[in-house]
Amino acid sequence: MSTSRETARDALVTLLGTALVGAGLPVKTVTGSKVDSLEGLTPLVSVLSSGSMRKRQTFQGNDATFYFEVQVWVKQESTGWTNAQAEDALDRIESLIAATYEAAQSTDEWEDIYFSGRTNVMEVTVAGNSYYMERIPTITWLAKS
Repeated sequence: MSTSRETARDALVTLLGTALVGAGLPVKTVTGSKVDSLEGLTPLVSVLSSGSMRKRQTFQGNDATFYFEVQVWVKQESTGWTNAQAEDALDRIESLIAATYEAAQSTDEWEDIYFSGRTNVMEVTVAGNSYYMERIPTITWLAKS
C-alpha cells in the first residue's frame, strides 16, 4: 500500500509544532491546513499539501516525493509590537525551521526533508491587518512507499 501524503503532512505539523511552539519559542500556532482567520493565531505556521511524485522502482514499490508549502505568517506593527520585531520573528522562525529539517533528515515518515527552493517573503493584508508571509517550499522523500 502506498504511503499517504497526509501522513507525512501530519508528521511535519507535529515536528514543527514541537520545534516552534512553547515557552521561549516564537510561534503561537502550527496547523496542517489553512485557517479561516489569522486573528489571535500569529505568529502562525501552516503546512499545506502542494503535490506528489511517485516514481516506480522495479520490483521494489515506489519512491514517493511529497511537496509541501510551509507558510509563516507574522503580523506587522501593532500595539506593543514593531515592524522590526515582526521581521526578527520571521527570520528566527525560518532559521528554526531550517535547523529542524537538518535534525530530522531521516524519520519513520521520510528518508529526507529539505527546502526545495528559495523561500519568498511578501507583505499581505488580511481583514485590514498587515502581515509578513513567507512561503517555504518543502520536500519530503520516501525511499519506498
